[in-house]
Amino acid sequence: MKEELLQIARICYQCGECTGACPLRRVSRFNPREIIHELATDKGSGAGWECLLCENCYFVCPQGVDIPSLILDLRGNNPAREDIIAHSVLSRIAYFMARSDKGVPVDFCGETDEDSDYGYFPGCLGYLDLFMDVGVNFHEIGDYALLLLNKMNLKPRLVSLKCCGHDVLFQGNSELFQQFASYNERKIRELGIKKLIVSCAECYSTFKRYYKLGGVEVIHIAELLSEGLPESKHAQLRVAYHDPCAFKRVQLYDAPRDALKKSGITLVELAHSRSNALCCGISGMMNCNDRSKALRAFRLDEAKARDIDVLITTCPKCLLHFNCLKHEHTHEYKFEIMDLVVFLGRLAEGRL
Repeated sequence: MKEELLQIARICYQCGECTGACPLRRVSRFNPREIIHELATDKGSGAGWECLLCENCYFVCPQGVDIPSLILDLRGNNPAREDIIAHSVLSRIAYFMARSDKGVPVDFCGETDEDSDYGYFPGCLGYLDLFMDVGVNFHEIGDYALLLLNKMNLKPRLVSLKCCGHDVLFQGNSELFQQFASYNERKIRELGIKKLIVSCAECYSTFKRYYKLGGVEVIHIAELLSEGLPESKHAQLRVAYHDPCAFKRVQLYDAPRDALKKSGITLVELAHSRSNALCCGISGMMNCNDRSKALRAFRLDEAKARDIDVLITTCPKCLLHFNCLKHEHTHEYKFEIMDLVVFLGRLAEGRL
């Protein structure tokens, strides 16, 4: 594996495009090329643990060097130190979940059908509600996901899997990730689900990129909403959409925007969007510090400059961390920050 990584690293010709695209470089001296140097010299600088794995460098590299994948390989089965894990309680829950026979909580309101080929997996919304007090009702995401699916005449099964394992994978704990993946793959096969719907960008990316699900189609709810929701008129609202890092490699850019446009709002683009969107500052729930807060401030300042009413995202982690900063600077950022399904659900109920 080491030689394979070296071969990939050797095609880098140090042009610096990755450094220019790196959000972390805006607030620190971090340089993605240090990862290449670390590989070539076999010297552990620790730079690999600072990287956000936001994918921006991947999209600008003229040589196609996949630095994010190299970093995941370097982290290997070498779990991150607890002092750099932002919310270590969630990591402890992951260990507990791996030893339990139960999956995540799925106590959401809506019409379901246990014989449906569609399954809805909410991710770890219940745990975020338990431990993240930032003025966000995460449970509401699952409730509105079902409401909107029901409006499109879909009654999915509620699927209680274990955590998709995104964070433990990014934290270098590949052994624990494999336990989650093996359990979830087996459970999905046993249930006979053909189409697995998720509302979390990280779940979507993880299932699509790192799981072996055979013929099961993984669908983000935004893909369904972009096609199935009836059009309406709410042009008085100015809305911007934040592309989460988890959508970059799978390039799910248009569906959330199309769903928003169908609702009749005025959609405006942020200065950085799609493959060069700025990260919320925390990847895999690691390194919540002044630099990550500065990155969030950059992103919220972009939204403020567009004079919007609502900033939308499709990642509960982005929702968490943006609202965390907003509540620290209540008078600075007047706009709301909401999940896509909550925004569309409230519109459908006439609550916006």
